[in-house]
Amino acid sequence: MSWLVLDGTTDSVFRTLFVFVGILVAVYYSSLMERPYHQKLATLYLQPWWRVLVILLVLFATLWCPRVGILVAFIVFLYLNDMNTLITPIPHLS
Repeated sequence: MSWLVLDGTTDSVFRTLFVFVGILVAVYYSSLMERPYHQKLATLYLQPWWRVLVILLVLFATLWCPRVGILVAFIVFLYLNDMNTLITPIPHLS
């Protein structure tokens, strides 16, 4: 069994699409620190319900396909880690 099964069904096409789009998003936002997140993502980060929805997204992606779930979890980790760093005042960074 291969890592990403391409058997021609709609489900496998969507899985492949999500994996490739996820890789592009991860590379786009993690390649340069100067690349800012969209203002809406920065504003939503401050809301606790948004973080719960993001964790639910990871859970549902993992239930659908573990490979997609791993990639979504990686993207969410980068997002939450970057937002925590970006909203922390510089003197408090260690």
